[in-house]
Amino acid sequence: MQERQTILVAMDSFKGSLSSAQANGAVMEGIRQINPNQSIQSIEVADGGEGTVAALTGPFNLTRRKVTVHDANGRPTEAVYGHNKKTKRAVIEVASACGLPQLKKEERNPLTATSFGVGQLITDALSSGARRIYLGLGGSATTDAGVGMLQALGYRFLAQDGTEITEMQELTSLASIDETRVHPALEDCQFTIICDVDNVFYGPTGAAYVYGPQKGASERDVVELNDRLIHVAKVITEHTGIDVQSIQGAGAAGGLGGACSSLLQAELKRGAELILEETGVMAQVANYAFIFSGEGKIDGQTFQGKLPQAIGQFGHRFGIPVILLGGSVDAPIEHIRTAGITAAFSITQQPVALEEMMQPKKAYDTLKYTAANLYALWMTMR
Repeated sequence: MQERQTILVAMDSFKGSLSSAQANGAVMEGIRQINPNQSIQSIEVADGGEGTVAALTGPFNLTRRKVTVHDANGRPTEAVYGHNKKTKRAVIEVASACGLPQLKKEERNPLTATSFGVGQLITDALSSGARRIYLGLGGSATTDAGVGMLQALGYRFLAQDGTEITEMQELTSLASIDETRVHPALEDCQFTIICDVDNVFYGPTGAAYVYGPQKGASERDVVELNDRLIHVAKVITEHTGIDVQSIQGAGAAGGLGGACSSLLQAELKRGAELILEETGVMAQVANYAFIFSGEGKIDGQTFQGKLPQAIGQFGHRFGIPVILLGGSVDAPIEHIRTAGITAAFSITQQPVALEEMMQPKKAYDTLKYTAANLYALWMTMR
C-alpha cells in the first residue's frame, strides 16, 4: 500500500482575525518552515456564515457580483454574492445583506431588523439567470422569521382585514400569506440552505431564545420575538401544510431556515459536507496523511454540528488523524475524541489580552508557530 503523503489544511475562519484562506496560509507557512517539500492541499471552508462565497468560488467557478440592498435596519449597503451564468448557480451569504457585524452595538434591534436585503440579493440572482441558489445562513442580525426576505420576493403577509403587514412589529397580526405576486422565476429555482445549527423555529432552543440576546434582544424582547415566531409558524403551517417547528435548522438566521424550507422548498446542507463534496476531497482521501482544521474558539458549540466536528468525522471515517487549532480550547477531551478528532491545541503561547490575540498579525504568527511545532513533532514520529 502506498504511504499517504499529503497534508490537508482546512481551517475555518478565526472570526474578526483571519479568513479561512489566511488561516490556511499560516498553517502551510508553518509546515514549510520545517519541510519546504511537504505535499499540502488546502481548501477554503465555511459553515454557511462568513466565507461561504469564498469557499465555493473555486468549486463552482463563481464570479463576484456587487448589488446595493437594504441592511438589517433598512439602510442601503453594498453586498456581494457569487454567480456562474453558465451553470445558473449563485451563492449568497445572508450576512452580506443583514449581517450582525455590519451594525454597531447600539444599532442592533432584532424587534425591527429585517431580512429584506437577502430577498433583494435573491431577486438579482434570479433576474441574472440563476436557478440553483445556495444560501448561507450564518451571522444574521435578524429574527424576522424570514418575512423580510419573502416580502422582497413578492410574498404578501396580510392581516385579518386584508391589509398588508409591512413592519416586523405587526407580525402577531398575521392572518394569511398571499403568493400571487411572487417572482415568477421562483417556480423553476432550487434552493439549498447551508447552515451548521439544528435549532428549531421557536421555544427554548429556537431562534429567539438562543440567538436573540447576541443580536441585542433583552429578556423581554426575546419573549416577544418568540411569540412572533410561534404565530408565524402557525400561519405558515396553515398555508403550506408543513410543520415548521419540526424542520431541522428552522431557527437558523432568525427563522430564515424555516421560511426557506417551507415556502421555497429548500434542502438543508451542512457547510463542511457540501464543500468536501464539491472540492473533490473525497476522491483524494487515500492521499492524506493527516488533516489540520480548527476555528477561533474550540468549545462545546464546536461539537454541536459545526465545521471542525464535520472534518473530524470525515477523518475518523477514513482513518486520517485530525488536529484542531484554535485561539482557545475549552472542551473536555472526551468531546474531542468522541468527535473523531485526534487532539486540539490552543495557539496562544502565553497570557495575552483577547484584543491583542485577535489582531490579524498576532493570530497569523501564533497559528503558524503552533502548526510548525506540531508538524515537526509528527515528522519525528513517522
